[in-house]
Amino acid sequence: MSLWGNIDYRTSNLKPVFANTTNASSNSTINGTSANTNKFYGVVAGVSSTETERSNTLAQHPTHAGWVSLKVGTGPITGISVSGGTGINAAGYLTITDTSVLGQGTLANISFTTANAQNTLESYSTNSTLNTFGTLTIVNGGSLYSNASAITIRTNGSNTSLGTFTVTLGGRAGRIQTETLVAMGSITLDDPRDNVYYTGI
Repeated sequence: MSLWGNIDYRTSNLKPVFANTTNASSNSTINGTSANTNKFYGVVAGVSSTETERSNTLAQHPTHAGWVSLKVGTGPITGISVSGGTGINAAGYLTITDTSVLGQGTLANISFTTANAQNTLESYSTNSTLNTFGTLTIVNGGSLYSNASAITIRTNGSNTSLGTFTVTLGGRAGRIQTETLVAMGSITLDDPRDNVYYTGI
């Protein structure tokens, strides 16, 4: 069996055998089940000449069409702020969901207190619509978050309106690196799993 082919099958069976990876699987002949981590190859995509030209803003242009290693940087939540929010009547914790393409962000733990929107020195108002967020405390920033704009945040209690959160990520979050492992301009077909980074066929 050859080490690679030029057809980007959904099954991944013509990817380079040493770097046969997706965001959810790794069948590398030399790095086993850990090859899809950033330590090794990350996600390997079959990128045609057309896809190279249409790389969207989520991905760095590869230097050449072919089998391309794509590494998506990640990190913890290092900062958070909120504007607005009504009916926040009890202190609690935020529920945080990573909705990014990578989708691996986990274990963030952020608590919040309440405040009176008209006088933030008071922790509550008898008028529930004036109860808003007081302080936000990052108990644990978690890890593996890749895109600050793709994090959904809710409270663990009731509210009238949630407010708008702004999240800051640390580490290498927001950085995307590509490397052409096998240069070839003859890639055909398309595994749609990489379309979020490389659109077209």
